[in-house]
Amino acid sequence: MAFSIESSLPPLIRRDVEYAEQHYPPIPETMPAVVVADPGWSRQWTNIRQSIEHGKNAPRKAKDPARRQLVAKYLAGMGHMELKLIVQGCTYAATHYDMPAAWRTCLIKQAYDDMQHAAGFITRGSRMANEDYWQGTDAPYLWPVDAYQPLLRRDLGGFLAAVGLHTEAYPAWTNLSGGGPIADISVGAWSLQEIEDEAWHLTFLLPAIKEYLHTGTPEEQDRRKRQMVTDNEILIEAAVQPAYKNAKEFVVGRLGQDPGILYGYEHLDERTRYIFRTIGIEESYWPAYLKQGL
Repeated sequence: MAFSIESSLPPLIRRDVEYAEQHYPPIPETMPAVVVADPGWSRQWTNIRQSIEHGKNAPRKAKDPARRQLVAKYLAGMGHMELKLIVQGCTYAATHYDMPAAWRTCLIKQAYDDMQHAAGFITRGSRMANEDYWQGTDAPYLWPVDAYQPLLRRDLGGFLAAVGLHTEAYPAWTNLSGGGPIADISVGAWSLQEIEDEAWHLTFLLPAIKEYLHTGTPEEQDRRKRQMVTDNEILIEAAVQPAYKNAKEFVVGRLGQDPGILYGYEHLDERTRYIFRTIGIEESYWPAYLKQGL
């Protein structure tokens, strides 16, 4: 089905999508302080900023129609992934779990931001392929969204592990930036702003996780820390490792991006140590492999 934004999107969201397609944010001269604060997002921001300066990210229309279709499906699939995992996950947690009102507000704000990102990805993929991917897409090589659902819907701690750590804190390290926005000028133009949005999310999530882990009796705090470490290991095996495999095979192998964008996956232990220290999980709780070389 040929894509028509007028028939695919109600005006309420269409006006936001069209505005973003027509009005690009200025490229910052200096890195925002909120990005500087995180070693993952600061590396990603620097990579993209340098690529923009050197012209490496100039979008190139794929001459191969089959490759262009893959890129389009990948973009749209990323958008559907954000909707299903992050946007719906945040609204689910805000609705079902006991938490301070300020936390609920932050989760809805995060859901709104990521809804905007998702809408842009789906629309740009649809425009690229001239197919209505708002109806869905069988996009290859994406995160295994279903692997997150049991933890996300178990309790607040499971949600904080699934969405707080594994859609925000880890992607700050493993996000496939530095290789350049893939063949779409709008995605490229908004990439630095998206990084800043995500960095702001961590200003809430990481302190919230730390507070969650250090609330209650000593026995409850011990239980929560052990469960968080266990949940993290489950998600690394069930979600992060498959995402790494897919990134190598598809983004590098089939789309031809620079293998350097895999740096975060190849140095994952470094990020895990940073996260655990930031949220107050002491080394006595760490898996043995994280303690090696300390």
